[in-house]
Amino acid sequence: MGHIPRDAAPGIHHVTVGATGGEPYYLDGPDRLVWTRRLIRTLDRFGWTCITLCQLTTHVHAIFDIPDESMPRGMHYLNSFYGTYFNETNERRGTLVRSRYWSKRIVDDEQLLAAFRYVVRNPVRAGLCARAEDWPWSSFATSCGVAQTFPFVDASIVIGTLGATRANASRRLRALARD
Repeated sequence: MGHIPRDAAPGIHHVTVGATGGEPYYLDGPDRLVWTRRLIRTLDRFGWTCITLCQLTTHVHAIFDIPDESMPRGMHYLNSFYGTYFNETNERRGTLVRSRYWSKRIVDDEQLLAAFRYVVRNPVRAGLCARAEDWPWSSFATSCGVAQTFPFVDASIVIGTLGATRANASRRLRALARD
């Protein structure tokens, strides 16, 4: 039996990818950097915008603005490269990625804000940090203007949805990420 077709329509999509069997998707900082570099190549190659991302140990969440129907090709480009790298580097065999990536198209501002909040609060809910901007493997601190770790991320659509100006964007984003 084949897979159910994904919603690959142009638009904003919440996407997640995780390791099979709850195994680590990233073992260390270099793994995360390799994945991030490949993500940047994916964004450039397919013309996507990354609105936010958060790398945890067993999985990653991101919100992408995708201008066409390239999500399946782009995710294959990203995941197949990273899976091969991870297996070769860690002398591992088998499929790294559990099933296929998960995605949900976001159709309105309310869904965008809820998905953004969910993504950036993931490490807080997991007990990995006290505040969303403290997690070093999330783009949230970059979006708040307190770091430049992920300069390719563009959260301007979320900031605009909040009615925020550059002057109060950090405060509004932080308020969104709190309980």
